[in-house]
Amino acid sequence: MQAIVTKYLQATNFRPSRIRAQCERGSVVINYPHELSGDAVHISAADKLVAKFVKEDEEKYKNGGNPWSLPRVCGCLPNGDYAHVFISQNH
Repeated sequence: MQAIVTKYLQATNFRPSRIRAQCERGSVVINYPHELSGDAVHISAADKLVAKFVKEDEEKYKNGGNPWSLPRVCGCLPNGDYAHVFISQNH
């Protein structure tokens, strides 16, 4: 699996505040969800990226048990970005 990194993108004169979620496979950028705060903002962006991958995989492989659907944990990095990593269910 790949770790997902989310990053806050400041508003510009032309764009509102956003959150980018990215990993080696790809990325998405969402408008900042002002109804959320803290970790939930970054989790929302990671969820959008995971949903994109799950949809792509289901269309391509047409099978269940997508590894992108595994539980994740997240934490803030020293630079303010967040890392989202998947946890194994085989403790």
